[in-house]
Amino acid sequence: MEGRDTQDPYRAPAITAVPTAIAESVGEPATKVRRFFNWLIDKMVMWGVVLLAAILYSVFVDDAWLLWMETAPWWADYVVAYALILVYYTLMEGLFGVTVGKLITGTRVVDEHGQRVAVPRALLRSLCRLIPFEIFSLLLSDDANPRGWHDSLPRTRVVMRRPRPPSPPMAVAE
Repeated sequence: MEGRDTQDPYRAPAITAVPTAIAESVGEPATKVRRFFNWLIDKMVMWGVVLLAAILYSVFVDDAWLLWMETAPWWADYVVAYALILVYYTLMEGLFGVTVGKLITGTRVVDEHGQRVAVPRALLRSLCRLIPFEIFSLLLSDDANPRGWHDSLPRTRVVMRRPRPPSPPMAVAE
């Protein structure tokens, strides 16, 4: 085996440039810190919406919903939270490619080809967020390309938004 030729025509070629080319075409990955702020801002927005809806309902209809929220069993909190996560992330990422947190931090979610995700893929991303201990998958991921299970399973990425090219100056009619 010592005399084995290193130019074996049957050996699979080593891939070296493809991941770099994919990363360049998809966009620069968002850092873990930026993604933490995405999560934090989105949590505040989601619970702010619930609080605002509860206040408006109690002002214009009655206090039944607030009373229910105070006396609901423990599992009802989980049902409301999971439903909120599914609706918020699926609609925001599926329709707009961003959430409020991503909009503020300058990131967006894309598929592996750099295209905006469709609603079914955004729903799969949202469902993956409900996996127990999923948040640790992002924390324990590679620092150069952080991807949690909600990224890797639906084959998506969170990348920095590209700045829009400057628009040409408008011609002034004389």
